[in-house]
Amino acid sequence: MENTSTPVNITINGRELKVDEGTSILQAARQHGIYIPTLCHHEALSDYGGCRLCVVEIDGAPKLSASCVTPVRSGMTVVTENERITESRRTIVEFLFAERNHNCMFCPRSGNCELQRLAYELKMDHLTVSFSYKKFPSDITSPYMAMDHNRCILCGRCVRACTEIAGSHVLAFHHRGPKTMIGMDLQEERSHSTCLNCGVCLQVCPTGAIYNRLRSHYFVKGREHVCEKITTFCPLCGLMCPTDLLISNNQLIQVDGHLSRANGQPNQGQLCCKGRFQVFRSPAGRLLHPLVRKEDGDWVVANWQEALFLTVEKMKAIQVQKGEKALFGLASPMLPMEELILFRELMEKGLNAGYLDTFDGQHFRNLKGTFYGGAIPIRETSWKQVGKSDFILIAGGNPETSQPLLQSIFRRRFMETELRTGLISSLDDVPSFVTDFIHVPSNHLAELLRALLAEVDHLCKKEKQAGKTIGSSGSFPLLAGMGISRDAKSAFTSIARSIAEAENPLVIVDTSLTGMADSNSLNGVIDLARRITPSSKSEPNLLILKPEGNSAGAWKTGMVAQKVPDQADCLKGGLLLMGDESSMGEDILARIHAAEFLAVITPYAHKFLMDRAHVLIPKPTWLEADGTYMSLDGLEQLFRKKTIAPPEGVWATREILSAMGEQIDLKVSSKQEGLFKKRSDPLV
Repeated sequence: MENTSTPVNITINGRELKVDEGTSILQAARQHGIYIPTLCHHEALSDYGGCRLCVVEIDGAPKLSASCVTPVRSGMTVVTENERITESRRTIVEFLFAERNHNCMFCPRSGNCELQRLAYELKMDHLTVSFSYKKFPSDITSPYMAMDHNRCILCGRCVRACTEIAGSHVLAFHHRGPKTMIGMDLQEERSHSTCLNCGVCLQVCPTGAIYNRLRSHYFVKGREHVCEKITTFCPLCGLMCPTDLLISNNQLIQVDGHLSRANGQPNQGQLCCKGRFQVFRSPAGRLLHPLVRKEDGDWVVANWQEALFLTVEKMKAIQVQKGEKALFGLASPMLPMEELILFRELMEKGLNAGYLDTFDGQHFRNLKGTFYGGAIPIRETSWKQVGKSDFILIAGGNPETSQPLLQSIFRRRFMETELRTGLISSLDDVPSFVTDFIHVPSNHLAELLRALLAEVDHLCKKEKQAGKTIGSSGSFPLLAGMGISRDAKSAFTSIARSIAEAENPLVIVDTSLTGMADSNSLNGVIDLARRITPSSKSEPNLLILKPEGNSAGAWKTGMVAQKVPDQADCLKGGLLLMGDESSMGEDILARIHAAEFLAVITPYAHKFLMDRAHVLIPKPTWLEADGTYMSLDGLEQLFRKKTIAPPEGVWATREILSAMGEQIDLKVSSKQEGLFKKRSDPLV
């Protein structure tokens, strides 16, 4: 967009500058490399003017003005540094230290604290005012973050970030005067509040009032200015959020988002609990050496050649004994596409496996069958449309589990633009951003969607008649036998009208629906999305949520089986399983319990694997490996390099699969980075 602001001439510290009209003095100074200290200001948040550290002298006036909330005007003369201004700033910092307990030697943010840095800049080695603080409580009820009100300076950054970026409105100022503190909801502890632990308040906090419980002790070893900063993206849910990782001594210290109001992302750089904190939590003990289980059930450490040789020989022996289709392969959809391709080559070309699948393969099979037996490609719109749509319909359930960040976007848009959101589900979990909710039993979901499509069709055809929409199409009799409530019927009408009147509606299919073997319900949702999509668009106004971060990439590589083998033979021969830390849950127990021989390539020694596997082979985590990932909507592919090195002695996944392939005279693909081009074609 063209800048239409009128430039004005101002003078700062004797320098004549030309800046756009409406720019704040603080912005104008920073644009020209002039330093003004701040505490409550953050570039991703609205200006507050509360800390008064950015005060400047304007046109020689006796009263100092806060530069962050004062716009420039033509001919203005500004002074940012003189004895009076410095004395004012120092007095404010002294009062901040005196009002709360800021003992830097015990604070996890010492060396990386904006308040501490300002005290050094102002050469404050003692206080000229007496201490007046009282003891404030600390909240350590969250497993991720702690809040120590004794270190809070009431800058309001966390409150504004919770409202303006996260859209949660959980944090607010409570009480008055010297008793003022930041509270959650109605003075709840974090564990009992509506906080989603996204951590945006942690990222913007300038002191140690909010700190990361999972890595605070490591920060003592490496301050931010001596850490290596790596810019990459988070692949855990498919939204590809840009991130900055701080690394010290091959340890991940901190994960931050690219917070900005003008970064082009609907989430404004916010991260979710998965991306900011889950990377610090190990689901089980780390596997550092190959392990082989003896006949008496005890595990022994084996060398790499021995473990890989045993795995291949056992698989080949089972194939000879039970036939060429007695070998199976299962892989995590969180793995990068290169690893999935190599795994597929090993299992199909090398071992001639009879069945190859991902943990979430059933979702893909359900979707492919829904699109008229796979005859029509699965096309979707970009997930970034959630920031542009004027009505959103979610079918299936709450996206909190698979893509928790979407909730924040919906909430913020609801508060800012009164975005209407409908939810059709057989579940009782209703998010706070939903304006219309239809609870319908799962066996009637397809009928309700057909009725909704008929109602939308009726409204769209008649909306211009007499200049307004007219009454119902007569679909209410269809609702009578579905067991839905009177409120749900009212929501039905509201959703139909909202879809018909919206200029850019969007239909989102949740994983709870794609996981159901109900082609009628899926067809109903997809037909509705196609109906509301303008004919000029090649992709329908449809977004299909995926169970894991790289599910779209895993499906694209052809890893998913077209059909499941007969129950009598399912996974009863030799099974090679390759997993990742985020998706190796006990939900796959039912699929592997009957395996005669089970070898697992995984970073962690999960307890349920220790009870069932015969060989455990360590591999790097996603942080320790290069790889290509595909976005949730399948429209974007990004390559990320490893950010930390794997533990000493742990082979790269490519080396493991190559060594196994050599035993059966298979040379796996040599391509790595650049293996995939940017995708523009549909998933199937």
